[in-house]
Amino acid sequence: MRKENSRSLPSALLAESYNLFSDGRFKEAQGLLEEAHSQDFDNQEIQSALRAAGFWLQRLEFLDTVEGLGFKGDYLLKQWNHYFRNYRNNFRHSLENGSLKIKRWVYNSALDFYRKQAAETSDPFFLFKASRCYKALGRYEDSKKILETAFSWSGKNIPSPFLAELADIYALMGESEPAKILMREALYIDASAVDTDNIEAPVFKKLFNKVASVIDREDPLFNDWVAVYGTVWEVFDVKRELTPAEYGKLKQDIYSLKSELRENSSSANLPKLINHYLWLIDYYKAAGAGRSAIDEALINIKLLSPDIYKHFME
Repeated sequence: MRKENSRSLPSALLAESYNLFSDGRFKEAQGLLEEAHSQDFDNQEIQSALRAAGFWLQRLEFLDTVEGLGFKGDYLLKQWNHYFRNYRNNFRHSLENGSLKIKRWVYNSALDFYRKQAAETSDPFFLFKASRCYKALGRYEDSKKILETAFSWSGKNIPSPFLAELADIYALMGESEPAKILMREALYIDASAVDTDNIEAPVFKKLFNKVASVIDREDPLFNDWVAVYGTVWEVFDVKRELTPAEYGKLKQDIYSLKSELRENSSSANLPKLINHYLWLIDYYKAAGAGRSAIDEALINIKLLSPDIYKHFME
């Protein structure tokens, strides 16, 4: 409990308002900050904290009107992204400590909403969203556990965003082998569904930035090219063996992609087809296939993209 004589100390009032931020008690924090502002009118941190309190007080009031626990969580995270990426840029102080407290409240609140929604609906997607909240809070082990539960709820067809998220968590925990296998798998299954903006591990962010130097980040096929370049640049240097059934499907998919590409040379399937050939080469190597099979796949890659072929052979 705050001592009465500390009310006249702006620094103490500021510190206490930050603690209130952690609990989402923005109205109380606003009162303390107004008192601190009256004592130290030119303090830029207090001015910025007042603006932050006002911003989140409005959002907290609107949150009561949002129906559905999952939608409440989505609303909070959307507002956090707006605050963090845009709104606070106009502050006269960085407000790092205050924003960190706000982030803790936002993600803990969203986490609670998502967990409750998951319990009510048995929808694994809400566990996936909860895992992202744990990750944002630095609770990687909890993130991993709840995501593994989402896997078990999903059955055999695990969505690629789930795989990419687990890959990110493994990488953040320093377990690079499963991280690389899972991320490559996610991009192979459905690259377009992977949200690279929410991937935090340095190994993957570095890859995304490097790919962005040759492919526009806004290109709808950016993620598909990440899958290709991640392999030829040997970021995805840990491979898994395909089952015979997976090999059969891979061959069928290659045939379909080639047919579609012949019909439309500007098809979005170009990087997908190249990536499938890269998986095929890995299968041949693991299975001990003859050199002629590997060379045939390489020739196809060269015909599709001499540049990728060059990178792969370097």
